Amino acid sequence: MFIKRDLTLKILAGASQSPVIAVVGPRQSGKSTLIKEIFPKHAYIDLQDAQALEFANSDPQGFITSYQNQFGLIIDEAQYAPQLFAQIKVLVDRQPQAGFYILSGSQNFLLHEKISESLAGRVYLYQLLPLSIQELKAANLLPNQAGTLITQGCYPRVYQPQINPQEYYTNYLQTYVQRDIRTIRNIENSSAFTKFIQLCALRIGSTLNLTDLATSCGISVNTARDWLTLLETSFVIFLLQPYHQNLGKRITKSPKLYFYDTGLACSLIGISHAQLILNRNLYGALFENLIIIDILKQANSANSSYRFSFFRDSNQREVDLIVEQGLTATPIEIKSSQTMHNSYFEVASWFHNQLPQSNPPIVIYGGDQDQSRSIGQVLSWNNSSQLFK
Repeated sequence: MFIKRDLTLKILAGASQSPVIAVVGPRQSGKSTLIKEIFPKHAYIDLQDAQALEFANSDPQGFITSYQNQFGLIIDEAQYAPQLFAQIKVLVDRQPQAGFYILSGSQNFLLHEKISESLAGRVYLYQLLPLSIQELKAANLLPNQAGTLITQGCYPRVYQPQINPQEYYTNYLQTYVQRDIRTIRNIENSSAFTKFIQLCALRIGSTLNLTDLATSCGISVNTARDWLTLLETSFVIFLLQPYHQNLGKRITKSPKLYFYDTGLACSLIGISHAQLILNRNLYGALFENLIIIDILKQANSANSSYRFSFFRDSNQREVDLIVEQGLTATPIEIKSSQTMHNSYFEVASWFHNQLPQSNPPIVIYGGDQDQSRSIGQVLSWNNSSQLFK
């Protein structure tokens, strides 16, 4: 079953303007399905095919000439052949045609120096994450309870009736560690790397402490830093940076750690839905993770650009999420409770009062009723997409 993705219209708009479109995101987030649906007349080649990969790396010009058709060429898992990008630059400079080359990858390959240099000014980049709450709702697949969604996760395949989510995530992790990571970096001790990912999952919603992570895993701080970068690059971990404005108080400078998918995180922790509901602290952290990443997904499909951060000062005042658009900031508090309390606005309201250009605060909670209160807006967990409307 094809699930309609909110990013479709944005990609189509970009393809009418730029000769190269790049769609990046986690493995199995639906990139291949989406781009083949959007560009059905383009020729398609997957560089996970060993013969195609050898051809692309040894003869980039011959590879592109052989595979492209009059409509264009989709190159899936394009990060495996960085030599292609210089050739694509030559071709689009010689004869630019909007939306002709469509690239996809499960790593943020545009961070690669060769690629960023070759395609600078010639590529529009889009990030496709696993399914959003809004996309699941539109497809009549959204679970009734937030806890169910947290443990099931949002990868498209877990919504196929024959798929067991726990088995899916176990296999996903094995494939990721044994194949994807080794194409980026040769990690000799894969068991230590797996333990490192598990330790990260146990620290969801916490400020990053590399020394603590390294000590707990028995590795050096430099190794922990390198591994964390790998997890970021391959869309496993998301680091939410602290708010950069000085509000007159000493603020936290370390980022907070989240996962791009809570289902994978729950699998790493080894916790079931029933166990999660009983562990309120862990449930609260994972609920916060779910909402923050969902807001990120919604922003990816919006027409405007947004910046995301969190706020915490030396007085332990904390706002879970700050959404910035231009010079305007919106403080957002995230509460897993199904009952709404006016006290949830306290710190977000304080933040709003410190910044005249900020919007009134918003609370997203675990209940199912939206409310317009005099102090700010209340949104239910399954309706956070209203934030961008």
